[in-house]
Amino acid sequence: MLKRLVLPVWLMTLFIIPAAAQKTFMLAQTEAIEVPAPPSATQTQQELKQLKEKNNREHNAGIRYWNAGAPAYRWNQMATRLISFEEFVTFTRAPSAWMNLAIYDATLLARKAKNKYQRKRPAQIDATLKPAIQTPASYSYPCEHSVTAAAAATVLAYFYPKKADSIMQMAKQAAQSRIDAGVQFPSDVEAGWKLGEAVAQRIIEEAKKDGSDKQWTGSMKNDPKLWRGEYPVGITTGSYKPLILKSGDQFRPPPPPDFAADMQLLKDYKREPHSVYLAHFWAAMNGFEIWTDMASQKIFEYGMQDNTLACQRIYTALHVAMHDAAIAIMDAKYAYWGIRPFQYDSTFQPLIMTPPFPGYPSGHATASSTAATVLAHFFPADEPEFRQLAKECAESRFYAGIHFKTDNDVGLDMGKKLGKYIVESFEKR
Repeated sequence: MLKRLVLPVWLMTLFIIPAAAQKTFMLAQTEAIEVPAPPSATQTQQELKQLKEKNNREHNAGIRYWNAGAPAYRWNQMATRLISFEEFVTFTRAPSAWMNLAIYDATLLARKAKNKYQRKRPAQIDATLKPAIQTPASYSYPCEHSVTAAAAATVLAYFYPKKADSIMQMAKQAAQSRIDAGVQFPSDVEAGWKLGEAVAQRIIEEAKKDGSDKQWTGSMKNDPKLWRGEYPVGITTGSYKPLILKSGDQFRPPPPPDFAADMQLLKDYKREPHSVYLAHFWAAMNGFEIWTDMASQKIFEYGMQDNTLACQRIYTALHVAMHDAAIAIMDAKYAYWGIRPFQYDSTFQPLIMTPPFPGYPSGHATASSTAATVLAHFFPADEPEFRQLAKECAESRFYAGIHFKTDNDVGLDMGKKLGKYIVESFEKR
């Protein structure tokens, strides 16, 4: 039976509540950045002339590329694929969360400016101008794609300075694509860029205070029943400043049991092709991209991509949750220094390399359960699909031999609690 797509209550409410009544997440109301009035009618006519002189719009691949999905769609694709375990401190800081916060606040300010100035789109002023794509239903000034591009690129350039030039070049292409498509005036793009950049700079200042510069001064554990390694990777992450949680230990689980029964389960398990595939598949992913792609898929399925602000709420809530989940996960890991299977029984050989930090609870299980809970809030009819995906992710770590079943079970439960608290708190802001 085909699934009926019913708009969730939160989305229907969003259509009713005007942008002016909604609040930015990170920027205080007193910090609101004013967008100047659009150009005069004379300059608008000059810009129209420039737009009509552009040809070959239908052959510009960049127009189609950047027009796909909501303005943040491509940027979330890019951001989640920039994340790497090799830069673990950057990974735990969740750059995609800060990026989406910048996009969210900038988008909200842009929407308020649109409603204030109510500038018509180029083709609405001059019907002889033929855009390459369908003209958006929203007002023209400032350009939301440019707001998004500037906000996203500025934040990503901060987190990935070695790739800053190419990131900024892509952002300029994204902004220019709206002029090339004939749906924005150059002044729309200029104003959008300045707004997105200004918001991003303020978000970056907050990100600099997240506590990720803290140095570890402790000593390694020498108890043979606990995890051991050359260095406790990620040990300070639990003390990072959360975006919504009150503290990293707010949902810390109880201490782990002795893992004797868990160890026997692992040794008795017979791997088969599908479990081997799942073990390698989830090991190759950072997690962010899987759940971001799932959010984008649901946005497309529900036909929401033209509702910029609604889409951005989903992306932001998801990545803020993943940010705080990383803090909670590492807090719990180093609260208990849970031993890994190959350390508990030196005769046991895992399928893949074991990460260089404690096992309890499973980070993959916790993060996936958190993400599943957030997406289930926005798309309740699809909750079974999200839960199954989180369960698959958790089980993949058992199949890989790097986590006990208890690590995964506790992670799934912890993530569900985290996700529920975070998304409900996000919606109250």
